[in-house]
Amino acid sequence: MKSPRLVVAGLRESGAVCPHCHVEIHAGDQTAACPDCGNVQHWGCWSQAHGCGAYECAPNRRSVGDSASVLRISSDELARAEPLPRQRPVQPGWTSAPAVSFGGEFQNGPVRWSRLAIAALVVAILGIPLFGLVTGLVAIVLGCIALAGHSRRWKGAGLAVAGILLGVVDMAGWMIGLAIVFDSPVLTTVSDQFEPDPVALQQLSASIGRAMKANVLIQTAGDLTRLRGSGIGSGVIVRIHDKTAWIMTNRHVVDASFSDDRGPAGEPPLPTGKLSVKAIGQPAVPGQVVWIAPHGIDCALVTIPVTSDEIMPAIWDAVPKLIVGDSVFAVGNPHGLGWTHTEGGLSQLRLQSKGPREVRIIQTSAAINPGNSGGGLYDSQGHLLGINTWTKDKRFAEGLSFSISFHSLLPLLPSGFHLPDSQTETDDP
Repeated sequence: MKSPRLVVAGLRESGAVCPHCHVEIHAGDQTAACPDCGNVQHWGCWSQAHGCGAYECAPNRRSVGDSASVLRISSDELARAEPLPRQRPVQPGWTSAPAVSFGGEFQNGPVRWSRLAIAALVVAILGIPLFGLVTGLVAIVLGCIALAGHSRRWKGAGLAVAGILLGVVDMAGWMIGLAIVFDSPVLTTVSDQFEPDPVALQQLSASIGRAMKANVLIQTAGDLTRLRGSGIGSGVIVRIHDKTAWIMTNRHVVDASFSDDRGPAGEPPLPTGKLSVKAIGQPAVPGQVVWIAPHGIDCALVTIPVTSDEIMPAIWDAVPKLIVGDSVFAVGNPHGLGWTHTEGGLSQLRLQSKGPREVRIIQTSAAINPGNSGGGLYDSQGHLLGINTWTKDKRFAEGLSFSISFHSLLPLLPSGFHLPDSQTETDDP
């Protein structure tokens, strides 16, 4: 046996494993390097074994003695052998491959439904009648967690996806619904008991009193084809005949789908929403829209039955004298406050083109607010001058209100409906 090379373990030798004791060699240990194979081992282990313990230099480790037992397998044993179940390949990060039997069950147990996936779908369904903004978000979170932890041992990926999608629909639907509700104006319905004080009406001048008795409150309720079909406005009784009152108002009061950007030349189809009209001295009754102005002009006619003797039509001059600076007043139902009087001055007269026609517009400083639309604008003698139509945003302007000249609307009325040149009394007998 050749003598080893004695070495004090340094950086080169440290970390090697002694083939005798299988203990790691540390820096500073006395080691022996085999001159044949070069393996480094503890000097004490070399001395005790009287030589190198490496596999290359120890033939007795590579062979079995005559007394060693030999494993023998017969052909009958091979015939009786059964193959092991097929296994999935080991995926990165797995310690072992989960074996699946042909019966559809894992070796560790049967395939089960994911409770999180089921909960996501149930919560999403409950979000339809409940507050979907919260339940929809919960369903999305549960579904995502269920998908993140999904494995072959669990069923329900489809339920988790359905819960996430339905949760998104819940949130979107509720946000749209809340936006519609909160974006719509708050309506105040005037009850039968909330009428003007009869004593206050008796104390009015004849001009204002007649305008009050010609005013009506109109409330609409939309149909299934319109999301924002409810509203409140005003109207002016222009004729009473055969116990029927004919009311002139704005089209946008009775037709929520109206847009004055453009309009057909012919008379457009009548709106189908429900209409409730309250006149002074009688309860609210259903109203019927009988005419819509052409060319996108904001005007309509409504009829209601008359049961009160207090109702009177408005009066007007055949050829009104409109002079800038004259005093005017408006009567309407601002914010549902029925039969409200406001006054101001005639600020200017303007023209607006509507198709082949020009409509005269009266600019006034009389206060007009939501609910005044369709009401009347009168001169100081109580003669009807126009139908109040719109106003500027009160956040940016004050005293800018507009009415459509009543006499600009008369030529547009349907052929079967006729008003005399000067209306002074009801034409009922």
